[in-house]
Amino acid sequence: MPVLAPYAISLGATPFTLGLVVGFYSLFNIIGNFTGGLIIDAKSWKHPLVLGLAGVSVMLLLYTYADNAYQLAVIRAGHGLAGGLMIPAALACLTVKEKAGFTRDVRLAIFGATIGLASVTGPPVAGIIANLHGFHSVYYMLAGLMLASAGLASWLSKINPDNQPCNGEPRGSFGQVISSPAIKGTFLFALGTTGSTGTLASFLPGHAESAGLDHTQTGLLFASFALAAIILQSSWPGIIKPRVNGNFFGCTNGLLLICLALIMAAISTRAPGLFIALIIYGCGFGLSFQGMLGMVLENSDPKWQGRAIGLFFAAYSVGIALLPPLTGLIWQHTFIFPFYTAAFIAFICILAGSKIYQKIS
Repeated sequence: MPVLAPYAISLGATPFTLGLVVGFYSLFNIIGNFTGGLIIDAKSWKHPLVLGLAGVSVMLLLYTYADNAYQLAVIRAGHGLAGGLMIPAALACLTVKEKAGFTRDVRLAIFGATIGLASVTGPPVAGIIANLHGFHSVYYMLAGLMLASAGLASWLSKINPDNQPCNGEPRGSFGQVISSPAIKGTFLFALGTTGSTGTLASFLPGHAESAGLDHTQTGLLFASFALAAIILQSSWPGIIKPRVNGNFFGCTNGLLLICLALIMAAISTRAPGLFIALIIYGCGFGLSFQGMLGMVLENSDPKWQGRAIGLFFAAYSVGIALLPPLTGLIWQHTFIFPFYTAAFIAFICILAGSKIYQKIS
């Protein structure tokens, strides 16, 4: 994102077309999540993983051929679709045929911590390369990395034949996935978590600037959030999960920390308060993310686990796409700062998700 927005503006993007460039990715990412889940159940995780990585590589290369913002928006749509195929498949690759227990929890922790590490290292590295060698160099580098990853994934899929679904078994429907109280509750938790995170990412830079922080300090705020999430997720399997009594309570406690952190960030007018709020937010996000992943896997039938994973990441994308503009619109018309609105919606998601989830008990 630190590179995408300036690149789009350099191609003549207006605020409207910049919104298209950002929004098309999320929209088509949701479609990719649905499709990836279907393919995982019908075939295996291998096909969407390799196709997704290769597709992302091609789309990243096409970024360098865009002549205007509308072309860039179309390329972003393809990027979102390919990425939507890839992410559910990556999780399924780690967890399909893996029984619940410490080993699966460790794999989920690695999955979450790796995403957090990428969010810490990716933006500054991309920014440095863009400043030294231009925007195109960033996309050439990323396209090469994704192509190499696609080749590695293809090779690994050939030497790991055991993670195939049992072909010939009757497959469940999306209706069966959505009818599960536990899965529905998890989707609400996902909306609350990612909607809050999208709101934080959208409005924290302006709030931090009004508190006197420069761009470097704002970057450190996001880094403190990501590092806290990485540390907590790395500690999740052996230290934290046994002490919070499992995935459900980890997720709900994480969302409560997110609500607290959003309110703290909203009322903070100095750097120390914002850093404390972002560290608490990172801990809450780490708890919630690991809890949600575990809840999806432990409450999904192997016949439709791929679709459950795909729908979970679709709900994840919906939260990021919808809540930031909604909270911004409310702020514009009522002067209620977005962090308060996001905290309120996240708390409603806790109550509603818990009520639905507890129907299984």
